[in-house]
Amino acid sequence: MADEKTVLIGRCGPTVLLPKQGSKIVPLRRTAPLRVDVAGGGPVGLAYACTLKSLLGDQVSIRVHDRRWMRRGDRVVWRGAAEGNNRREQVVTLQSNVWAALPEAVQQRLFVPGRFSEMWPLGPDSPASKGRPRNIKVRWIEDCLLDMAQDVYGIELVPAAYEKPARWDGLHVLAIADGARSATRDSLREHFGTPSRELFSVDGSPLDERVLGIRVTAKVPDEHTVPLTVAQNRFLFNSLGGGFINMRLTTEEASEIVALGESGPVSCIGKFGCSMRPDNGRFVCDRHRAVFKPSVDRLSFLWPRILDGLRFFGVGVADVVAINSFTLGMQQMSKFTAQLAPSTFGFLLGDAANSLHFWPGRGLNTGLKSALSLAVNLQKRWRGKPFRAADFAQHEGIMQQLQYREKSRAWTTMLMPDSEGVPRGIEDRIRTGLQGPYDRNALVQTLYQRVLEIKKRLGDRMGSLATDEWYYGRISALDTRTLKVMVESGAWITREIGGEEVEIPSAVSADVQAPARRLSLVS
Repeated sequence: MADEKTVLIGRCGPTVLLPKQGSKIVPLRRTAPLRVDVAGGGPVGLAYACTLKSLLGDQVSIRVHDRRWMRRGDRVVWRGAAEGNNRREQVVTLQSNVWAALPEAVQQRLFVPGRFSEMWPLGPDSPASKGRPRNIKVRWIEDCLLDMAQDVYGIELVPAAYEKPARWDGLHVLAIADGARSATRDSLREHFGTPSRELFSVDGSPLDERVLGIRVTAKVPDEHTVPLTVAQNRFLFNSLGGGFINMRLTTEEASEIVALGESGPVSCIGKFGCSMRPDNGRFVCDRHRAVFKPSVDRLSFLWPRILDGLRFFGVGVADVVAINSFTLGMQQMSKFTAQLAPSTFGFLLGDAANSLHFWPGRGLNTGLKSALSLAVNLQKRWRGKPFRAADFAQHEGIMQQLQYREKSRAWTTMLMPDSEGVPRGIEDRIRTGLQGPYDRNALVQTLYQRVLEIKKRLGDRMGSLATDEWYYGRISALDTRTLKVMVESGAWITREIGGEEVEIPSAVSADVQAPARRLSLVS
């Protein structure tokens, strides 16, 4: 009778156990690596690549493309302003359910003393068991992950935009993470469909908000500003020893967001996203040398409102580092996973999947959750054989949950219900606040009591806050119209937008081996 050979099919591919060799395991063949392309090397694309590499090691080959990079010697680095790339300077808040799920090496590199702060309270997505949310600069995340992709994980980096290949031969996964205006997603419209804005419209018109971003250096502890931010919806300050004060505008106020060149208005801050920086008492575009009109217009209605927002958070015009502007809106995706070829699947991640209104502070958290979900899914499903659509049912389900959870939350903040439950846009609330009559004493007391209630509610969920007198001083220094706008805008509706969060499955521990399947081969 012929000898029987036992083949074990495990996580790393087939091995054969020969009878005469006792317990010695002899590799039958080596499984070809999972081949992955990533379009977009921002925080989400790089976090996905680093996480997947940490989970699969030599079982995966990853290549990341981004046109915002360039080569410098033997390294890939970010382009700067001189090379036509305006680096992002925003401070973002990472919930502890998110940052704690990143690879340990990534956490150690990101969260070094002085590079993050904890100003926001514990909550459903930041439980006490994992810690408080952490504020961190986007630029620092990008720099760290780009370095780690090269130095720790050995990921191939391509400093160019991703181009759809003529054939998908040999590629198993395409992760699309090149932003809300994803060119890669648009080139694959026949697979993913066309994003729709219908669900986020009012009276048939998509609802957009114009926001002014004012980058400042801070003079007060980050945590002290939290009750001021949560007490109203006109200004949002997210700080790390400085950061951005974001100011929501009416259409009339947004019409003042103009840059003036030597020959007249320049399509600058509004069209190209340029930053206006201080220059001899004015704010000037560092690319076009155009002047930010409100800063020099004595008749400007907007500029005094900007100064009031600065004063509210304890900073002055001398503390302003830059001013820019952006428009926010949302769209609905029908699907996030698509089979591009018999053996190739594409996935939308980050803003390419779910571009959100930033006011609840969920954009990057949602993007990282999408990246972590896909990385874990691939770790669990890759066995050296072509994927099937069913392999990604769980990930697609999580993406649909994220879309519903985060966009319903964001939409509620864009159309907050009033005391009678009628949805009102922030623009309508601001306009009402800018109109009389005004009872200054009543407005001061209303906003002050609101701040005190928030301070009391948050007291046991975060660090020490400022004295009641300090908050009263911040409020009483405001212009009367600004006071009424803040009162009319309402406090954050934390109950309405709170609740259960979308959980991402955990990775399989390296110590947990996949069950072996036994096959008998008779020679």
